[in-house]
Amino acid sequence: MSDSILQQIEGEVQKGLIKNAVFRLESALILGGTILLSVFLPQPFAWWPVWAWPLLGAIGEAFVIWSSLTDPREQEKVMENLFREKYSTSGIRDRGLRDKINEAEQYRQRILQVVEQQKSGVLRDRLKGTTSQVYDWIANMVILARRVDAYKADPLIKRDLENVPREIRQLEARVALETDPAVLEQMRTTLDSSKRHLATLKELRARMERADLQLDLSLASLGTVYSQMLLVGSKDVDSDRADRLRDDIRGEVAALSDLVSSLNDVYESGEVDFAAEAARLEESAEEARRAQQRASSGR
Repeated sequence: MSDSILQQIEGEVQKGLIKNAVFRLESALILGGTILLSVFLPQPFAWWPVWAWPLLGAIGEAFVIWSSLTDPREQEKVMENLFREKYSTSGIRDRGLRDKINEAEQYRQRILQVVEQQKSGVLRDRLKGTTSQVYDWIANMVILARRVDAYKADPLIKRDLENVPREIRQLEARVALETDPAVLEQMRTTLDSSKRHLATLKELRARMERADLQLDLSLASLGTVYSQMLLVGSKDVDSDRADRLRDDIRGEVAALSDLVSSLNDVYESGEVDFAAEAARLEESAEEARRAQQRASSGR
């Protein structure tokens, strides 16, 4: 089983914690104070060495970094920032898709607030473990939205969906009238390629329509989960309800992951290399035209 989104982000947390520590107000005060004291009061006492202020400053900065690295709340803050940065609507051009992701993010924030409002105890720990899967949920929604957005914005796909069916009809009409064997063979080869190309286009369109619909369904399911979280939060102990909620979330995440994987398989297998396919079809059509011209000139 692949690592969760949070587990993947954990590898970047330490760098983020160190960066945050360096830019904290405490760090700025320590650095500024060290410089000022070293310049204007290098030896407040006769026995005070000139390197004492820089050493104390380094110790103070080390303490600030250490406190950041060991502070659970600081770690959660950095993880949250990393997640938002990596799985945002940045780059998504379609307004409808952006709205869906933004609404999903609002649900996630509210779900986290419900958990934070719980008293410390078994139920809070259960809910926190359950809602960690919501990160995977949102991440998969963002990945799907980016795929659908790229599909909608691809002018080559739009062009081929309009042109290829017309080209197939034209080729079929020419095949029915052609009598030269060489030209006929080339036309049939081009026609077969065009039909495969169209089948791939239709398959991709169907998958993207399913992905777009899944985003709507996932958004509605997030709203349901949020409502269920409020119900769980109204109980002192409701382990059964929390367990059912965890299973529901796990099922939604699995469905989204499967859809993301199916789209990745299409793209990574090269089935949608439309530029190369279109160029190959155009070359075949041109060769068929040349063969027909040769046959006509030889008659």
